[in-house]
Amino acid sequence: MITITILTLCFLAALSCKIKKAKAPEIQALLWYLHLVFGCIAIICLLLMLNNYGFKGTQTERIFFSLYAGTGMLLYGLTKPDNDARYAYLLAFFGFPFLLLLGLLLPPLRTMTLVATITLLSDSDFHRYEIDNDYALQTKSTGILSSYPVYSLVEDKYGLFEKVTPDIVTPQAPPRLLKLIKTGKDSVRIQVNNIDTVVALRN
Repeated sequence: MITITILTLCFLAALSCKIKKAKAPEIQALLWYLHLVFGCIAIICLLLMLNNYGFKGTQTERIFFSLYAGTGMLLYGLTKPDNDARYAYLLAFFGFPFLLLLGLLLPPLRTMTLVATITLLSDSDFHRYEIDNDYALQTKSTGILSSYPVYSLVEDKYGLFEKVTPDIVTPQAPPRLLKLIKTGKDSVRIQVNNIDTVVALRN
């Protein structure tokens, strides 16, 4: 609900500003700086995710992406209509919910739009089981998009970051009778459902 909450509040605030034709040059300038900062962080998050890294926390990247899109919506609400590229850029953020609504109303695009909506707006369900101070086993469920959670190994990295190695075990079911037993400094024994395996903590 974090993503939907942030985007909904920003969309309603932008709609209110647009209806009232609000003018706040100082706030608009500050929002532009925040939008650029969140945009840079969003790019960093994307590059990290492509390499199985991320900021610490299960929803951190989603929050940054949501704030990037949300500040774009707010800027649209405070910006005067124009034909330049900047206004078209901001319109893309504000018009995205309408695009999703249009896709849901058109039968040929309904399934594709529904999957895109759930992927972009629905927060995954995360659970972490601590192995030691530096490692944890993580399960990630994405609702109707997957019938079973993804099991990943999470490693604390460089203070602010963590490395996530997905699919270290594939029980294809929610965790039952989960046991994590350190078998040495560099390995852990994972017992989950009908799987009993040893996973190396360091390559």
